[in-house]
Amino acid sequence: AHLRPLVRGEPAGRLLNVAHEPLNQLITTINNLTDQWEEERQTLRADQQQLAAVLDQIATGVLITDGNGEVQLANPAALELLGLKGASQLNRSFASIARHHQLIELWRRCREEWTEQIAAINIDARGGIFLQAIISPFQERAGQRCLIILQDLTRIRQLETVRRDLISNVSHEFRTPLASLRALVETLQEGALDDPPAAQHFLQRTAHEVDTLTQIVEELLTLSRIEGG
Repeated sequence: AHLRPLVRGEPAGRLLNVAHEPLNQLITTINNLTDQWEEERQTLRADQQQLAAVLDQIATGVLITDGNGEVQLANPAALELLGLKGASQLNRSFASIARHHQLIELWRRCREEWTEQIAAINIDARGGIFLQAIISPFQERAGQRCLIILQDLTRIRQLETVRRDLISNVSHEFRTPLASLRALVETLQEGALDDPPAAQHFLQRTAHEVDTLTQIVEELLTLSRIEGG
């Protein structure tokens, strides 16, 4: 009867010694096993609490689904990224929580092919919310499970858009002074150098265009320093 709590994963009290020595040896062995089990149980509980604290604080979304496709773990970041902040979603189907066909399809493919699946998904076209989903299968004694990692790429995508626009604008800004410089150089080569007043005029314009290019380069360097922190 003393061992039944251990089998159920519950703490058990220590047995008292008796006058019978062979029985005392057995009691000592059982008590030692009980102490060892209790120590391991406390360590496991501390590890679980530490893991739960980490999952509660990180910005990355983490979910685990069981063999039935039901959510067994979902940290606050995952619920927020899926628009479910503040609601308990345990034991619900992943499809009902994800609510996005591409994310659901990625999860189903992971389960069917039993291989890791990775994709960038726009889960809100109006709000422009981009997620990177990494879905990995793993096996436990309880059965097959899937680990879903969700990372918010929205800010990165926005920066990429800004960078593309900047490159496009800079290309346009460079094109005008470069074209002017080319025309001025060609004019000088075609004989303007032989006319001192004209040559002086074209050289002044050339210097102006060089100043324009220098300013553009300095602005780009300043922007680069700002982005680099």
